[in-house]
Amino acid sequence: MSDHPDRPDDPFGDLPPELRAMLEQLGGAGGLGQIQHQLQALFGSGGASGPVDWDLATRVALQVAADGDRAPTDEEQRRATEALELAEHWLDATPLPAPPDAGRLVVGSRQSWVNGAVRSLAPMVEPVARASTDAMARLAQEQLGDLDGLEEQLPPELAGLQGLLGSLGGLGGLDLGEMMRPMGAMLSGLQAGQVLGELARQLLGQYELGIPTAPRAEAHHVAVNVEEAFADWDLDPTEVAVTLALNEAALRRLYHAVPWLEAHIGSLVARFAAGTEVDTERLQEISQELMMGVDPEDPDSLREAMARASDLRLQPTAEQQRVLERLQGVVCLVGAWARHEVARAVEGRLPTHARVEEVLRRRRAERGDGEQLLSALLGLDLKPDDETLGERFVVEVEQARGPEGLRRALEHPENLPDAEEMADPARWLARTEGDEQIPDDPSALFGDLGDAPEEASAEERARERENGHDPDDDRDDDQDGRDGDDSGP
Repeated sequence: MSDHPDRPDDPFGDLPPELRAMLEQLGGAGGLGQIQHQLQALFGSGGASGPVDWDLATRVALQVAADGDRAPTDEEQRRATEALELAEHWLDATPLPAPPDAGRLVVGSRQSWVNGAVRSLAPMVEPVARASTDAMARLAQEQLGDLDGLEEQLPPELAGLQGLLGSLGGLGGLDLGEMMRPMGAMLSGLQAGQVLGELARQLLGQYELGIPTAPRAEAHHVAVNVEEAFADWDLDPTEVAVTLALNEAALRRLYHAVPWLEAHIGSLVARFAAGTEVDTERLQEISQELMMGVDPEDPDSLREAMARASDLRLQPTAEQQRVLERLQGVVCLVGAWARHEVARAVEGRLPTHARVEEVLRRRRAERGDGEQLLSALLGLDLKPDDETLGERFVVEVEQARGPEGLRRALEHPENLPDAEEMADPARWLARTEGDEQIPDDPSALFGDLGDAPEEASAEERARERENGHDPDDDRDDDQDGRDGDDSGP
């Protein structure tokens, strides 16, 4: 197609600039059949039902995870099963209470991890994907504006398109923002699939990312990744399996003991997503490239689409960075606490535990490919720059108040340490100082945590105020009703 509107072979030369730009972006006169196909597909099938095309995401993730994947051997299955049983037995002597259900161990492949993670990570991915798609829809509507009647000015060469647009009620009757949502869902599906596929190649279990990546009733052991991670370390495979099982079981116990914790992480991700700012022009360019078609059954087509989707990177704003710091702080604290209890449980029992933990520490210090993609494509970076802050916080709080003193950190979302308190535990100790009585049975420390309230979103709080109810009044009442708890926000 010509780049010069005054040339006689340019069918768009006399069109209004808005309509000309739209038709050039959709493929020009030579792409009339493609235009018709895409419009009919967009308005006929309706596309994905949400902000992410999860069918496409799953297909991409399974394809990425398949390279080098294998099923666990019988020996790996047996070793992991026995390790988890032993880990649960040792942890029974710690303050971490056992979950009410026995749980289920999944010793599987990378692809089996993907199938569970798609469901569990959707609440984290979808708010960010929805924000990106909303930006795409707004841009499409702003750029094209009210085009009612412009389709009548199409040249004879595009008479077929004029008839198609007429059957749809004309451009002016279309919600062009909604037209872009299937493209947004496809783009998000490609990105989410790449993230999940790379995480499947990296993670050793369900909690190594710091948050649940499968249903909480499950513990995971990705056998092929464990073998690769410890291949060059000359460590006893049984002691490796026991250490991994202890970490899995300890984190699972923490997430079960504090029911609001997972929802709190979700609320932070939603707040992060609310501030998402995207390069809308680049977003539109990539979406238009995707309109030329992605065949999920064709590996080459899928790889090309994945490469295009990877071109869109999100940079957190200053406000989002503050939310990320809170999110990283929660993940850091929970991980450090779990490792602290594991160290207590294995003392004098596991000769190579320190060496196994050193391998895991080095893994945590480096962001794997999956974590890098999660940060680049969705803007979500779950790792703090210095994770040792969490470990120092746990040690200093325990030294000041005993093993049971950490209970206060997860008693209520407002008790969680902020970045300054994590770096200086004395500030947190001063804020949460009180006359609370500590029970003799340490497992009872978690008994009353189930009723801790979840944080309402800003939108929910505004809606309640409009209805004449101030949610802050409830929080004040709740604070007054807690014996000896003078912690502040």
